Amino acid sequence: MDPITLISLASSLLKAGPTLIKTVGGLFGEKSGQTAVKVADAVEQISGSLSSPDSQQVKMEQLVKTLTPEEIKQLEKIQVELAQIDAEREARQLEHEETIFSVGQATIQRGDQSTSDKVAACRPNLAYISAFSGSIYVIGAEALHAIGKGDGPDMVIAGIMFALATAYMGIRHREKGQGTAT
Repeated sequence: MDPITLISLASSLLKAGPTLIKTVGGLFGEKSGQTAVKVADAVEQISGSLSSPDSQQVKMEQLVKTLTPEEIKQLEKIQVELAQIDAEREARQLEHEETIFSVGQATIQRGDQSTSDKVAACRPNLAYISAFSGSIYVIGAEALHAIGKGDGPDMVIAGIMFALATAYMGIRHREKGQGTAT
């Protein structure tokens, strides 16, 4: 078996974990199921006894080397199915994050389009307050530092004070670029 296949197989088995290996192995018949149980038990033992991911990888590679060619073929089938499951899981996660972002943007846009002047002006006013207070802080702290009092503005505090203004401007810029700004 070539080293790249060996490393890939060992890595994907460790990543999947024993339960998923057993479940997927059972889909391919009795022989694959037996091989999956054997490997899953080894994965569980390796994960429990070794704390370092590198040492777990090495131990898993050694185990895969001891398997018969038939067992390796069965594991390669299982590996393909595990990769498909992982890809589906990742796609769902990305879809979920996109939905959360879209809902947040829709909420912001509804607030900006509100008939209530207070609600519609809330985000811009918070941005103005953020920019104004951050500017006063930086100029004041720098002026005090110039006359020998204080260490000047703390960039972490300044960043926090400017955060709302920069977020508002960044979001508005992005919305205007997309043509969705109100």
